[in-house]
Amino acid sequence: MKYRFILPILYDLLLFMFFGLILMLFPWGGINGIYNSVGVVHIKSEGDALQLYRNGKPFYIKGASGDSYFGELSNMGANTIRVYDTLNLASVLDNADKNGLAVIVDIPLPEYDEKYSEYDDDTKNEARKTKIKSLVRTFKNYPALLIWNLGNEVRYPITLIPNKFIKTYNDLIDIIHDEDPNHLVGTTVQRRMDIMAISRHSSKLDIIGYNIFGTIGNLKSNIESLNSILEKPFPYYISEWGIDGYWETEQTTWGASIEPTSTKKIEQLRYRYNNFIRNAGDDCQGSLIFYWGQKHECTNTWFNAYGQLGEKSIMISMLEMLWANKEGNSSKIGLDYMLLDERGAQNSIVLNPNSLIKAELKLKETYDDSLKIRWELYHDHCSLESISDDIGNPKKVENLLTPEHGLSTMLKTPLKEGPYRIYAYLENKDGLVGTCNTPFYVLDSKNEQ
Repeated sequence: MKYRFILPILYDLLLFMFFGLILMLFPWGGINGIYNSVGVVHIKSEGDALQLYRNGKPFYIKGASGDSYFGELSNMGANTIRVYDTLNLASVLDNADKNGLAVIVDIPLPEYDEKYSEYDDDTKNEARKTKIKSLVRTFKNYPALLIWNLGNEVRYPITLIPNKFIKTYNDLIDIIHDEDPNHLVGTTVQRRMDIMAISRHSSKLDIIGYNIFGTIGNLKSNIESLNSILEKPFPYYISEWGIDGYWETEQTTWGASIEPTSTKKIEQLRYRYNNFIRNAGDDCQGSLIFYWGQKHECTNTWFNAYGQLGEKSIMISMLEMLWANKEGNSSKIGLDYMLLDERGAQNSIVLNPNSLIKAELKLKETYDDSLKIRWELYHDHCSLESISDDIGNPKKVENLLTPEHGLSTMLKTPLKEGPYRIYAYLENKDGLVGTCNTPFYVLDSKNEQ
């Protein structure tokens, strides 16, 4: 299981080398849509660096990707929010403007699939162009608008000859530019290969957003390798960064991703911000932490700045300190790890049904009586093999945990075989919450083989 990522990585590396060779033999201009424009939002080339401008002043993106708590984000010193769709966009833009935030607006696009491409249907392509043209025309004059983001994590076709996706994508770039010359058109990607292919076929894009998590340490070398191949450096920003993603952590033997504790998360945030975000390079136009709000992504707590009840994660406290260039302990909780049946998640815990098992928390500091602790149990879908947008939020399992809310609880394992996850939430007197969870598998002894 631990080798399952090697083949895709080797494949991407070979493609990168091949495209790099083509680029060196036949140089392309790169991504430089409206350098030196005079739009409300534009990018200028200033000496050896690229600079984003907004309303006549240099603008450095500092904020989050998410969907809520705009006032809280602004009060922390942020200036930008990225939203992932256009639902209730008028309200979003007005709310952001009221709180002094610029908005990067995602325009969702169907994912490109070379086996079955929705972009082969000309009728759908024309309908999409009409809809996006109307959208841009409606909202282009809202003062909070910063960037139109055309597709999230676009898997751009790796081809030397433009196909229907590329032609449609370029038509959409032209439509947005024609309707709204005052704002940038960008997209977000995860792979260097996508940037290289975009520079070949869609060079009218103005800016690239880079979603990068556990591999953020490679960011600078990735950008330098691209700039050594492309004819011009390209403007970019870090559109999502944060803790290790669920696809990057250890897994149990049945494939459940093991989530870091909130203590480990704030350590990752501190290290990555100080070492990589601060030193991203002259062409980087800023960064956005992921995720500002609350959503279920693999688990209930993985990326979230806020909990299901609106409580603040201790990650917010760390981020606030980093943005203010302060040092210190943002936690004040001291959570270390969780044990279930005296074992950690890395032990791939398999339990019998209808058994009484102890779950306990270990703290790095002396237990503070003011801590409020609650425990919850859920069915678990957090494995790379089973994650799907169609699954929805996991179902909570009731009445199997003792009612105590201290450092330990007794769990009566479910009767139904399958994967589960036990969560602990620790709230301190400042209202900040630390979290941890442990996946486990209930296996009926009759099915051990």
